[in-house]
Amino acid sequence: MTVNPATSLRLSSLEQIHPRSLKYLSVYLRSLVRGRLWAQVLAGMVLGLAVGIAIGPTGGWLEPSTAATLGNWLAMPGRLFLALIQMIVVPLVFASIIRGLAATENPSQLRTIGLRVVLYFIATTALAIVIGIVLALVIQPGSFVDQEMVRQAVGTATLGPVEASGPPALSEIPEKLMSLLPANPLGSMVESDMLHVVIFAVVVGVALVMMPPGQSKPLLDLLGSLQEVCMTVVRWAMMLAPIAVFGLLAQLTSKIGLAALLGMAVYVATVLAGLLILFVF
Repeated sequence: MTVNPATSLRLSSLEQIHPRSLKYLSVYLRSLVRGRLWAQVLAGMVLGLAVGIAIGPTGGWLEPSTAATLGNWLAMPGRLFLALIQMIVVPLVFASIIRGLAATENPSQLRTIGLRVVLYFIATTALAIVIGIVLALVIQPGSFVDQEMVRQAVGTATLGPVEASGPPALSEIPEKLMSLLPANPLGSMVESDMLHVVIFAVVVGVALVMMPPGQSKPLLDLLGSLQEVCMTVVRWAMMLAPIAVFGLLAQLTSKIGLAALLGMAVYVATVLAGLLILFVF
């Protein structure tokens, strides 16, 4: 089997720039599927619902104060899981976007792929918006939830209709567009402003493509190490996933009861139906 010298040279140059292949991410995801993590999460969900029903207002096995205390302890692994994910999501997204963009061979290839990706993103986003609006109008999942009961149980005042702002005036559009570019990227990362983080990562990734490979390699190596660190933390979080689902659902069910949870399940089913329709398209 003969190998084209040009292809061999291109692969060797890419391997020189990217010694850590991005393919290991998909290998890790396949290992999660083989390990039946999804089955463990489903088992944790069922057990969490059962425990929450038993100690909550539906079963009434415990006093409300005792059930609240126990629910807080049960939810601690879930809160730790969420804290780990929130802690590494910004650096993981930042490193992954830059390394993905820098994997292109030249600016012309980046321009071609970028144009296609932008058009695809705009089209699928518009389709997702249409699907979401249609499903919300047809199913009306909010009508299945007793908002007052959930507000009293969870203790939040964010439920209820949100007053929507109108579209910006024509004179405001330039200012709105300029505000998309982060003036302080580090501040955007601290505040978890993902739109600004993504735009900054795209700018850095395009700049690395324009640079000679020898100059971009040190930063790509650093980002590769950062990406592997983030994925290691993700592995730790995935080990907690079944216990996290169990604890969070047990606490939620013990607070709001089964009836309110079934109403919220209609909302979850609506979201899943929308995602399925979008996936088919």
